[in-house]
Amino acid sequence: MLLPGLLAFFGCQQIEPERMVNVELSLADTVIKPGEVSYITDAGDAGSAQLSLQGGDKLSGSFKVSGGASSLWCFTPGADQNLTIPASLVKNNPSTSSQVGDLAFCSTTILLKNEPVSGTVRPLTAGVVLDIFDSAGKLSGRPFSSVKMEGGATLAGNIKIYPEESRIGELSATSSSISFDCTGGAFAVGTSSAPASLGAVVLPCVFKGKVTVECEGGVKATFTVDQTLKAGVINHLSLDMAGAEVEGLKHMPTRLGILGDSISTFQGKIPSSHRTYYPSTNAACADVTSWEKTYWGHLINDYWHCELDVNSSWSGSCVAAGDPTVVRTPFVERCSLFKNPDVIILFGGTNDCQSQRQIALGEFDYTSAPEALNKHARFRESYIWVIRTLQAKYPDAQLICIVGNHIEGEYGNSVKSIAEHFKLPVVDFRGDQKVTIYSELHPNAAGHAYMAEKIYNETLSLFK
Repeated sequence: MLLPGLLAFFGCQQIEPERMVNVELSLADTVIKPGEVSYITDAGDAGSAQLSLQGGDKLSGSFKVSGGASSLWCFTPGADQNLTIPASLVKNNPSTSSQVGDLAFCSTTILLKNEPVSGTVRPLTAGVVLDIFDSAGKLSGRPFSSVKMEGGATLAGNIKIYPEESRIGELSATSSSISFDCTGGAFAVGTSSAPASLGAVVLPCVFKGKVTVECEGGVKATFTVDQTLKAGVINHLSLDMAGAEVEGLKHMPTRLGILGDSISTFQGKIPSSHRTYYPSTNAACADVTSWEKTYWGHLINDYWHCELDVNSSWSGSCVAAGDPTVVRTPFVERCSLFKNPDVIILFGGTNDCQSQRQIALGEFDYTSAPEALNKHARFRESYIWVIRTLQAKYPDAQLICIVGNHIEGEYGNSVKSIAEHFKLPVVDFRGDQKVTIYSELHPNAAGHAYMAEKIYNETLSLFK
């Protein structure tokens, strides 16, 4: 890798005959190994030469250079190293892969005055990969939008990439700070065993400064780093969000309550008297083999890292009862079973609108006292009654309303209207482009995972 200004091209010169220069390289402090090495000169020569071991402590080879060449640099890729360069740095070739196979290191200047020419190849750069994770699990999976490295050491910027040669080439600029644009969902906070990683090049081989990671949702984590880097190889710096100075962190839910129908059930995780759907014998969604694979299981384990308060869901249930002669265990009869939730997901209405047992829509009655509402007969009055009951009994809980993919027509619109009246968040799956992940009325494992991700992303701003 060549430092800015290393290469001096002297414009139009008289063409001099090519010559072979014998070069001996000391093995001390070198990353060069016997075999093929690439080189370049101040006259614009670029090629490769074979180096062989001589006397146990030197490498020797012949380099074909122009007659006017007076300085030579040789470089070699670091073995089995990988460095991810954010796409924002690849300005001139958007199609270039951001995964670079090897990181190249170059020698100090070898002056071509005498023969044989002797020199020592010392790596001038250090690759650094930032492994970003959260050992506490509170921020794992949260996308981050930018990473900034700043400090007294010089950092490489505007890196030119040679994907066909699997190496990084010249640096057109250097700075004491460099920012990586990570928007677009390409990077997210990892876990201790699977961190999110991106890389840079540090010149010289020390980094003393700060790294700032900005996450979606207004979270900013600052790390103070004082690290001597090993030259010639890629160094991994572990950045644990749990130990950083964090600003704007929202307080994620600690206890989750769920009021739902079949999509929200799982045997052993709902009251034993309630009817369950999952795990299912339906082949289309039989891969939901554990509660952790449900949408609420993903929220608990992968996103919010909270506990389950009570899952008051019942397969086949409606929000309203409709015909009082039919036992449907509606939401209005199960909304007071929670213990101490700080978030309650209200996910229902699909069964109310099914044509074979459709329950009347009813009116948007926000003024009548709860006891005056016909909480069993019609959908809108029942949904309103459920929300008012939950807010009265669990005043500190954040309610989240879900509009399922199969809630048809005015039933889905009614959920949104009622939620908006009470200033509650709504996550709407109707018309979602990921609709194909659903199997019939019930999502498979991929469907549940997608639902959890969407619920998480669309409710990040809630928790303060």
